[in-house]
Amino acid sequence: MSRRFGLPPARRMLASGVVVVMLALMLAACGKKGAPQPPPGVPNTYPRSYPSE
Repeated sequence: MSRRFGLPPARRMLASGVVVVMLALMLAACGKKGAPQPPPGVPNTYPRSYPSE
């Protein structure tokens, strides 16, 4: 049993899992939310339509 980090192995695995999940959620939040839309009440004055991708 290694006491290098001062935590028991099961607790160290749990802490590592929590860190991995938090990093995955942060990366997932960086994705595209949808097609851009002009603000409400403001006409679309862009000379062409927005690309869908």
